[in-house]
Amino acid sequence: MTALAAEIALIVDESDADYGVFPQARSLGYAGISSKTCKGVYRAILNAARAKHWGEGCFITGEDLTCQAGLAVQQDLALVAMLGLYHVERNGHHYVDGFGAAPAAEQAGFAAAHADLYDKGSGRSRLRIAGGDIALGSLLDATGFASAAAPDWASLAPMDLNEPNQGNVA
Repeated sequence: MTALAAEIALIVDESDADYGVFPQARSLGYAGISSKTCKGVYRAILNAARAKHWGEGCFITGEDLTCQAGLAVQQDLALVAMLGLYHVERNGHHYVDGFGAAPAAEQAGFAAAHADLYDKGSGRSRLRIAGGDIALGSLLDATGFASAAAPDWASLAPMDLNEPNQGNVA
């Protein structure tokens, strides 16, 4: 990997398993690492500080493929904005029909609180993407961490791992 890293900028992505991965990868010639909320908010902040400290040629990218509409994607978008990332791979919303099975009132609440982020034009709230961009104004202006709406907590239920399409790998 060291020889390849001398020719092109390599990043650590899925193998970011713990806090020591980026320094180890850096010693092998890797230039960057991907920020993922699922890997940890503090780790993303630490790795961004490391990239800045190490200087020119070192960087952090943003990616989180499984963030779904609502609190998860909103908080991840706020994190990457704080990290100063302008281009983030974000496609979890392609795998679920908008808010999925979330109650209509929950979808409407998020769409009303964050009209710049969600579009309800087709009946179901979905991320509003215009020219490849997602607006963050309502997120960054929200009290708390990136949301002026909340899920319908009472409608949530544990996953049944024995049901089809619920994560059963047996």
